[in-house]
Amino acid sequence: MKASESRLEVVGLRKAYAAPGGGRVEVLRGVSFEARAGELLAVVGASGAGKSTLLHLCGGLDAADSGAVRAFDFDVTRATASELTAWRARAVGFIFQFHHLLPALTTIENVTMPLLIARRGRGEAVEAAARVLAEVGLSGRANHLPGELSGGEQQRAAIARAVVADPRLILADEPTGNLDARAGDAVGELLQRIARSRGACVLVATHNERLARLCGRTLALADGLLRGRDDGGGRGA
Repeated sequence: MKASESRLEVVGLRKAYAAPGGGRVEVLRGVSFEARAGELLAVVGASGAGKSTLLHLCGGLDAADSGAVRAFDFDVTRATASELTAWRARAVGFIFQFHHLLPALTTIENVTMPLLIARRGRGEAVEAAARVLAEVGLSGRANHLPGELSGGEQQRAAIARAVVADPRLILADEPTGNLDARAGDAVGELLQRIARSRGACVLVATHNERLARLCGRTLALADGLLRGRDDGGGRGA
């Protein structure tokens, strides 16, 4: 395998948006970094610094003005809309601050959904969902509705849904933002284990310094640029 096929590469990424009063606001001004398979990497910065924008560009949810994103063997910035849709379904897992579980479905039904959308057989999908629920410690809550779960359990269910298709790239946007310290630590440790055990590249945008310290590496985003902080606790993959 080529080195470029075992990592996420971001080179010279730029993104600007129209300002309400006219003109353009540069959010990213030439961001470059690499992240390896099996790595848990934190991106920190003030609100509005562009952390979510960076994750959206890495996951092909938005288009960069210039620069390049290559995720393992896939050229994100040059792909067509249909290619991006197919790639996200097979290779990317998204985790957000809000869990976005479907309230009328049980935990295991929520986790099964991405595989059914990808046209996997129901039996195979349910088996895979049961395995990942065991991995995140929710086997005993598989048949509960989201409203019957605690906040931490809901987020772990959302993580299970994000990883059930075994994505190579996992993008987590403020995954502990609605959780207390204890539940947030549990989510951080879970992401750490997933990166290591699955060999996934996990990129986390966060304000949570406790979560950032669990990561093997931390990058600070300010004034549209990334600056290496590298003060993770050394406990990442």
